[in-house]
Formats: sequence, structure tokens, C-alpha cells
Amino acid sequence: MYHGHVYFPLRFAEQAETLRQKILSERNDVMEVFPLVQRLVGPHKMPMFEIHFANKESGIVEWLDQERGDMSVLIHPVTGGEETLDHTVRAIWLGRELGIFEETLSS
Repeated sequence: MYHGHVYFPLRFAEQAETLRQKILSERNDVMEVFPLVQRLVGPHKMPMFEIHFANKESGIVEWLDQERGDMSVLIHPVTGGEETLDHTVRAIWLGRELGIFEETLSS
């Protein structure tokens, strides 16, 4: 399983919501789409919304890269128990790499 975190400045909340709605309507390979979080939470350095998908083979990564506009996207596997490695070494970024607050992660 993979998580995608779509980051946006607060002034782009409307664009982020538009992308979120587009994912909901166009991507049947995304298992879950969460609401916008318009504050800092967990290891994330910007407001974001999260999506969950089973694998990268469906073309979701390429689709997100085309649709994200100026927003950055962190995509990472969920391996269980190795959150720091999942969010750093094993992660890929679409757009500008923002980094994360590693101290908030376990392992």
C-alpha cells in the first residue's frame, strides 16, 4: 500500500479541493481520499490532503504528476514499523521536495 500527501499553501486550498474532487471522480484505483487538512499535522510541513492506493502500477503517480499543478506530492510505501524510512529513503516527490519533520515519526 502507498500513501500520497498532496501539499498546498493555504491560499491554494480551492485548487487542492478541486484536485481532491477530481481524484474522487476519475481515479477508481485510489482506495481512500481524505479531506483537506488546513494546518500542520504529524511530519508534514504544509497543509495537505492524503490519498491511499494499492500500487503504483495503475498510473496514479504519473496522473498526479500531470494534475498537481504547482503543488508538491510526497508518495511513500507503508511497510509497517519503519515510518522514517518510508517517508524519506523510500519516498518519491513530485514537484518541489519539502522534507518532513522526521522527529514526529516512529523508528
